[in-house]
Amino acid sequence: MSSLNTEKWNRILVRFLLAFSFWEAVSIPLRMLFFSKFYFDPNLRNLFIPITDVFWLGPVFSDLVFTLSFGLLYSLTKESLPQGLVGGFLLGILVSVIGFVSPMLWTLSLTNFAPTVLVWVWVAYYAIFTTVTAVIYSIGWNSED
Repeated sequence: MSSLNTEKWNRILVRFLLAFSFWEAVSIPLRMLFFSKFYFDPNLRNLFIPITDVFWLGPVFSDLVFTLSFGLLYSLTKESLPQGLVGGFLLGILVSVIGFVSPMLWTLSLTNFAPTVLVWVWVAYYAIFTTVTAVIYSIGWNSED
């Protein structure tokens, strides 16, 4: 495993800006698409707040930290992954399963803290986020070696 030199930092930051800007353009419509069904459900209405009351700095900062952290993870694990899009999809799916699917299976089997469908929609949303971020980081990384 090699260290993170200036060339790797430049690759990480360029792909970070691309992944973050792409995801922020897609995330708000995707959130509305995924979660609008639950917002209008009378039984779940108290879980959601109106979109005008959302303090948008929180979700944007969360996406920013995740995207940058994922770039560091990708740069450190890149040597052990297949090259190109296959490696990006593989890392995205593996991190989604390890980071979102497994903890939710475990948590839902022990507690019933939220409706199961709502939890799985949340997991699907973040799995898409993780996979898209991994694919963006994997595009063209080896062409600059």
